[in-house]
Amino acid sequence: MLDNVIIIFAACILAVIIIFLLYIIVMFQGIKNSKGNDLQITTKNILEQVEILYNKGEYTLVELLAAKYLDRVPNHKDVRQYLAKAYYQNQKYNNAIKQCSIILKKDPNNINTKKLLGDCFYKKQLYSKAIKEYEEIFDYKNTDKELVSNLAELYRITKQLYAAISVYNILAGLMDKKEDIAKIQLILAALNEEVQDYPAAFDAYKARLNIFPTDIATNRKLIELYIKINNYPKAIETLLFLLSVTNDQKVIIWVYETLVNLYVETEEYEKAIEYSNRLLNTQYPDKFKVRNDIALYNLKLKNYQAGINLLEDLVMMSQNGYEVTVELAEAYIQCKEYQKALDKYLALLDKATQKEAKDVRKLICRLYIMWAADTAVKSDYDKAFEYLETAMQYDNSNPEVYYNIALNNMNIKNYPVAVEYLHKALDYDKTKSNYTKYLLSLSEAHNALGNFFEEKKALSDLLKIDGQNPMGLYRSGLLHVSQHDTKEAEECFQKALQYDPNLLRAKYNLALIYESNNRDKAKELYMEILEQEPDFEEAKRALAELASSDYY
Repeated sequence: MLDNVIIIFAACILAVIIIFLLYIIVMFQGIKNSKGNDLQITTKNILEQVEILYNKGEYTLVELLAAKYLDRVPNHKDVRQYLAKAYYQNQKYNNAIKQCSIILKKDPNNINTKKLLGDCFYKKQLYSKAIKEYEEIFDYKNTDKELVSNLAELYRITKQLYAAISVYNILAGLMDKKEDIAKIQLILAALNEEVQDYPAAFDAYKARLNIFPTDIATNRKLIELYIKINNYPKAIETLLFLLSVTNDQKVIIWVYETLVNLYVETEEYEKAIEYSNRLLNTQYPDKFKVRNDIALYNLKLKNYQAGINLLEDLVMMSQNGYEVTVELAEAYIQCKEYQKALDKYLALLDKATQKEAKDVRKLICRLYIMWAADTAVKSDYDKAFEYLETAMQYDNSNPEVYYNIALNNMNIKNYPVAVEYLHKALDYDKTKSNYTKYLLSLSEAHNALGNFFEEKKALSDLLKIDGQNPMGLYRSGLLHVSQHDTKEAEECFQKALQYDPNLLRAKYNLALIYESNNRDKAKELYMEILEQEPDFEEAKRALAELASSDYY
């Protein structure tokens, strides 16, 4: 073993000695009839020696030999080219650039020197200069893989994306190895995504998958692109393919998660439940959340009992349980089991923090409003008012409390009180999120009281906020009819139907206007109404009367 080491070491020493001897011989060979210390080296010999040294990777020796020679023979272009290349290999880019510039002054179309100059600029991150040099020779060297690759990368770095795509496509055609082609296709896919040329991006991903069909990363990218353009069926199809080709638990979990999200997005809650259950059979880090989601999906499917049972179990499992208890209460509200929902909220209120308590009180207020609304449907207004009074005790700033009090008063024809509470609702609606709803009811209350000026003001305020509100336009049309302004009324009814073609009362009143000036149009509208709603008795009578008057 020791003998082998000694032999290798001796060989290395010998090689170094030979190289230096070669250098000395080259420096002094060819000296003939010397005068003083003048160096006489033939062109043939110098080229041979620098080429030999360069090919052996002896770049420093090339520098010494070529520089010494060029001191005596500065116009030797080929030796200077080797000197520039040696500087480049030794990462002396400024020196290499200087030598390239000297060559190009005398030979401005030297393709190899321009490429080397471009390479130097690339290494120094002078990207625009590098691009300029590469572009000038691209037509002559568009089969040079290194140049094409460098130019493509420079275009990508400088965000000249369309140019990068074009050159990468050329580079892909130059490659022989499938691995290299696949790598370029991945870059092309990313670039085409960036310029939003999604068909080209798909083509690039698929070209890569033709080479590596089970590549997980590429399939994931493809799925993400399908999702980006909302092509959920193809995303799901590719996800299911991934499941068939991988055993990686992390990938499987990601697939299940993504499938669940897509099925929720498409409201396929049965499928969302199926893959959520599969997640539970993996090493998923948050199984509590998955069970919670399954409960909510059941509620979406109106599988109330299944959802409630799951949420009850989760409440028992959780330490604090604030959020899941709120969800459970909401589930009971959906089932109109208001007392059970109230019990859950009150239990939360007993142990809530100050901030949580404020939120729970608002939730209880909302619960009583909904409870009151359901009670009012049964015409039990006394009980409804009682619930609304209780709601106010929990949150007297909720405008919906006052709005529902107003509705109940309108139902019992107590319009002055309804107006009072509608104004309160408007005052408390700081975000103005329900302003149009409150103003519409206010206009109806004023109409019932015969306060047409106030009705007009309410409708005007409503349409300033939402000029496309169909009911606001419809009621404005009725107001214009009552004032015998049929032209304005016609315009209001037409606009109302433009924004809601199913607003049959607007269509009926428009037909009434047309009876006086366009009977055929009136008949057409009545027939449309009856097609949409065959039991619309007023339209039936009006159409029959028109037909009868036509007969006589």
